Amino acid sequence: MFRGSRCAFLATAITVFAVGTLIGAAGASAGPAFSETTPFPYANVNPCNGEAFSGTGTLHFLVSENLSTSGALQYHLNVRLDGLQAVTLSGKKYVVQDTFNHEFVFAGADEDTFDITAHFVRVGEDGALLLGDDFYEFLRTHITANANGIVTAFDVRTNAMPCQ
Repeated sequence: MFRGSRCAFLATAITVFAVGTLIGAAGASAGPAFSETTPFPYANVNPCNGEAFSGTGTLHFLVSENLSTSGALQYHLNVRLDGLQAVTLSGKKYVVQDTFNHEFVFAGADEDTFDITAHFVRVGEDGALLLGDDFYEFLRTHITANANGIVTAFDVRTNAMPCQ
């Protein structure tokens, strides 16, 4: 429910965004970084307690790429959702931080790193933090392959206890 729809949305959005960005990387030079900041409506469900919440935060996109004369391609995408003060239908408040980071280098020996973090902090009605109902999830992956295409490093990390 949460992971499937969120991951599918992010994967589709990032793939379209990455392909569009890389189309402009035809010359051997560093492309100008692209930065965009926009208000972003956000709705989700805290899987720790089943509460649905929604609000509007600020979505920041930062993309950069570099294609060297030797053919090495470097790419970096960072997407952050900041400043989201979300509320439930019953008026309970959440502070939400959501980040997505993807970078890769294709240059003979290649590496790809992907991080996604979601943090939903429920704030008590008096402003105090409540224990056990905050959701913190992350997924971190990294792979490295040598010039022959043999994987030399592979790592996947997730949070085993997302409800805190």
